[in-house]
Amino acid sequence: MALLALKDPGPFGGGVLTFVNRCRARGLAVAETDSGFAVPAEATPALRALGLGDAASDAAAGEALADGLPRIAIYNGAAVGYPYWAYYAHALLSLGLPYVPVDAGAVAAGALDGVDLLVMPGGFATWGLDRAEGIPGIDAAIRAFIARGGALIGSCGGAFYASEGRPGWLGLVDAMPRFTQEYLLTGAAMLSIEVGDPALGRGLPETIEVPYYHGPVYRDGTRGARACGAFAGYIAPARLFIDNPLDRDLFEAEMRGTPAILAAADPAVRAILFSPHPEMGEFVRKGMALAGGGYARRYLPIRGHKVMDETLRFYMKDDCAGFRLIHNAVAALGLFALPQAVPASSAPARPLGAVLTDLDAAMGPAFAGLRELAGREDAAMQRLAGAEIDRLEGEWTAVLASLRQDEAGADPLVSGALASVLDEAIPDLAAPRALAEKMVVSELPLRLCAAALRILVTDKALETC
Repeated sequence: MALLALKDPGPFGGGVLTFVNRCRARGLAVAETDSGFAVPAEATPALRALGLGDAASDAAAGEALADGLPRIAIYNGAAVGYPYWAYYAHALLSLGLPYVPVDAGAVAAGALDGVDLLVMPGGFATWGLDRAEGIPGIDAAIRAFIARGGALIGSCGGAFYASEGRPGWLGLVDAMPRFTQEYLLTGAAMLSIEVGDPALGRGLPETIEVPYYHGPVYRDGTRGARACGAFAGYIAPARLFIDNPLDRDLFEAEMRGTPAILAAADPAVRAILFSPHPEMGEFVRKGMALAGGGYARRYLPIRGHKVMDETLRFYMKDDCAGFRLIHNAVAALGLFALPQAVPASSAPARPLGAVLTDLDAAMGPAFAGLRELAGREDAAMQRLAGAEIDRLEGEWTAVLASLRQDEAGADPLVSGALASVLDEAIPDLAAPRALAEKMVVSELPLRLCAAALRILVTDKALETC
């Protein structure tokens, strides 16, 4: 088979990663190479049609395997809830990876039997799921899933849950956080981390910048668990959603150089834990900049509208270094090398078309609410926020029109995944919030739709392969 080499897309190359994974979804041969990826040469026209021709390199040598995609479940029980699990939904869709949401009752009833990877988002798994959900059997079902070879990726609360030290925790890695029950003693911030593990660091620069919200702080000591990345630097405090900024002195004393990423040492236990939130896209970082005391508010009087408007405008939309880190974690766990299996699926409560109609009806009042909140700001912030709201509203109109046009031919796994998360976004849009927070929750469904649309467009281009 003739193969086409694709250059590694780096930390912001979600279009190429989506292309590679949608090739996998179609059963096309894919290989990882030292310099990137290799796909069948017959996919060249699709690559060019998508505007990704610059990623193509020379013909690749060697063999590629017709691997399937891993069957991924995101835990979305009440202990996690929206929007926490929706951030992971956005990250996975941005990588071309569908998922099924599973709640407490479903996990206890055996929903993980047809799954390869369980994603545990942030939230309140910190207490153990049986206790947090009030339903027995969830913790045991997840332990059994791991024991039979299932994999787990956890962020923040999900990382606490897989650690040692408190009742109800899984103890998948032999590491106990410095702050357990009183985890709010840390705080929230934008931090940088060094990814020391070569597999996890593939395609990434020496450090990446990620949101941090009270994640586990592990001692830099001797243990069986592998430290795959470390906290490297303090970028800025954050007050978005939780007015509890991480103190710089606490970071220097307790966190710098300590593990930010851990992997289980036992080869029979497949688990990778992130203390920060690689799943939070750059629109969350933008919200941090707009929140009280944030970068945009601090420097708007100093540098003026143009510089701050460009700062907001050029945050990435559906690609970020954290998403590449998640993709690398899926690969490092061996999940792209699994034999093809029947994909995990669960029918959404409502069809995607009906959900989009209701979401569109909710987005109008959400944008109006944003404008009302912006009107309470001083003139400079009104102008800055107004420009951002205009961009979001214009993008929503365009994305919705394209999604409606293409949804009929969508992969049911993708449309079902999108419908499930958007159904939870609709009531959340009406919740009262401050300007920056409302900006983030109003953009989140847009980002979910845009990421899903990229999959649909990629799948359509690949139809001739």
